[in-house]
Amino acid sequence: MTDNIKAHVERIFAPYQNVKSAKELEEELTQNLREKYNDYKQKGYSDEEAYQLTIDSIGDVSELIESINLQQSALEQAVRMNYSKQTLHDSDFRSVSVHDGNFNASDLKGSDFSYSDLTNSTFKSSNLNKCIFENVNLTETFFKSVNLKGASFKNCIYDRAHFKGCNLEGLVFDGETFNQTIFELCSLKKASFRHTTLYNVQFRLTDAKKIDFDGAVMDKLTYNFLRGARADLSNVTLR
Repeated sequence: MTDNIKAHVERIFAPYQNVKSAKELEEELTQNLREKYNDYKQKGYSDEEAYQLTIDSIGDVSELIESINLQQSALEQAVRMNYSKQTLHDSDFRSVSVHDGNFNASDLKGSDFSYSDLTNSTFKSSNLNKCIFENVNLTETFFKSVNLKGASFKNCIYDRAHFKGCNLEGLVFDGETFNQTIFELCSLKKASFRHTTLYNVQFRLTDAKKIDFDGAVMDKLTYNFLRGARADLSNVTLR
């Protein structure tokens, strides 16, 4: 009867032979059913009764298989999202979802990332001159040694984003909300943070005198970082 159980499970999984991990699930299910069959036998059921009860205990595995297939497809797609060392001037990245994307050492001048999700992506030594970042999810995105001169930012999510050694001169972040964002050794000359909301934001700068924080709202941690960098905080609100 245990061979019959194995054959039954093989028939169930026959349509999914192209799905990775399906074989592992098939083997695991077969072993579990064999153990269940033996349990029924020990309880006094006949071979036929134990077999039927075991088979009847199998739920609809098709939904589980399809879920595995979708997860693997998404993972394979994510692995392919490597745009490093590419020349992609004026590229259209609008409304894309690129978690853990790699855009390192790429020339992306003039590209549009509007309404995209770039969670946990990295931009290292990339040219983002005049790129558009409007309504973009930049959660945990890492920008290092990046040229962002002339880029535009509006209505973005900057939670735990990290800008390190980047050229942010003259950029306008007016009205944005920053949460646990880090600006480390960046050039922010004449950048504008007017009426921004800043919570637990680290400005690791030596000089912030020429950054405009007029009307900004911030917590004490952010305030202390900026005060240490000699920023003009005469018209900010502490919360």
